[in-house]
Amino acid sequence: MNSNKIAQTSSADNGPELHRVLEIASRGRNLAKVRAFIEKLAVECGFDDSDVFEIKVAVGEACANAIEHGSPKGGANTVRIITDYSQECLEIEVVDEGVFKPRFPAFDSQLNYRGRGIPFMLALMDEVEIKESEEGTTVRLVKCRG
Repeated sequence: MNSNKIAQTSSADNGPELHRVLEIASRGRNLAKVRAFIEKLAVECGFDDSDVFEIKVAVGEACANAIEHGSPKGGANTVRIITDYSQECLEIEVVDEGVFKPRFPAFDSQLNYRGRGIPFMLALMDEVEIKESEEGTTVRLVKCRG
């Protein structure tokens, strides 16, 4: 399942506005497609290379979490990436079909590379919000230019 719907409008006061949606099957191999989609969009919105990288990392983490934890039926589930750009801010929602289970990194004597996605998102984006519902989890990420 893949839809890439594009709507673009322009306003003299606020600059261009973009709305795009990407829907992927909940499989890890689709993460490259998500990163390419986000990179192209962020460049179109005028973000610099550093911001583009940060947005890709944060969205990649949110999508990886959605695939691993928010897909109770595995590849039969879908993940939607809904993007809106206006007034120099890019808002991205990653929507899955699972139940959110907060996890935090383990800080023990053993090296642990798990559980760092949310702290990465918080460090890289201007706003991060996680919304839970019966239909799934939505991670809302916002990055503003300037």
